[in-house]
Amino acid sequence: MNPEDQEGRKEAWSDTIVRDDAPGGPRDATSRASTRPVRMPLAIVVALGLACLGLLWIIAVTFVQWRAQASAQETLRLSEEAQRQAQIQAEQMQREAMARQAQLQLEQQRQDELRVRALTEQQRAAEAAQRAEAEAAERKEQAWNRFYHPPPHCVTAATMDCTNRFIRARRAFEEKYAKGEQ
Repeated sequence: MNPEDQEGRKEAWSDTIVRDDAPGGPRDATSRASTRPVRMPLAIVVALGLACLGLLWIIAVTFVQWRAQASAQETLRLSEEAQRQAQIQAEQMQREAMARQAQLQLEQQRQDELRVRALTEQQRAAEAAQRAEAEAAERKEQAWNRFYHPPPHCVTAATMDCTNRFIRARRAFEEKYAKGEQ
């Protein structure tokens, strides 16, 4: 081929052949590709879309599981806290019940002691009243013995006259004793 034909060929194929003599320097395939839009095949676009959807689904499921786990842990923590509070409250109530029981026992002991003291005092008072009554009866008997001396014939014989004399003397003595004269 002659050089003219080659030059014509260069012109004929100018859109596909890279020329070294082009103004602005040599051009390569990458600079040319950037000026023309590149189309991706539909299968790759669909695959990338599905991959993105899958990734979003995995992220959403992971987030939901994380929230569920965090919620379960929070619920467990709150449950444990409530259980601990209930146990503390139960212990407090038990301590209060024991304190009330001790207070009731102490009060019962005090009441028992008061009853024993009251009974002892009543017994002492009853004994003192019996002693006083016995002493009063003895004093009255001594006063009667000083007041009445039966006639000698009434000591050995129990006649109607002696019995009437004794009854009259006894009535007179009782009246004088009641007035405090004896």
